[in-house]
Amino acid sequence: MFRKLYKTLKNWESSQTPEPLMVVGARQVGKTWIIKKFLEEEYPEYLYLNLEEQRDIASVFEGNLSPETLLLQIGQLLGKRITEEIPIFFDEIQVSERAITSLKYFCESNKNYRILCAGSLLGVKLNRFQSSFPVGKVRILHM
Repeated sequence: MFRKLYKTLKNWESSQTPEPLMVVGARQVGKTWIIKKFLEEEYPEYLYLNLEEQRDIASVFEGNLSPETLLLQIGQLLGKRITEEIPIFFDEIQVSERAITSLKYFCESNKNYRILCAGSLLGVKLNRFQSSFPVGKVRILHM
């Protein structure tokens, strides 16, 4: 299973303009582990944001959802400049519906952002989604 998932991540990475990738599955199946392993092996640097633990980061999504504004605000909170060369991993994305909605804007941006996210199937129930789910703008990988 590891090799198959890793190959899917490599195929996503090689896309010229990859849409955000959301890995969903039950709790404790290795979603975070496989994404972190991939990022550590394929990129010299990446940004890991856990929206469940970092509530200040999650609160950024309550405002303007433009990628530039979001990354500027997140960068200010973290004290670092975030560029499009740095892949961003939003873990536990199910805690913020607006964070999920923002994936549409990352996809539509003229920048080549590499956005990955992981969430529990319990929290990412499409039929309970109150906001606008970014249908066709996010690649979903079930684990």
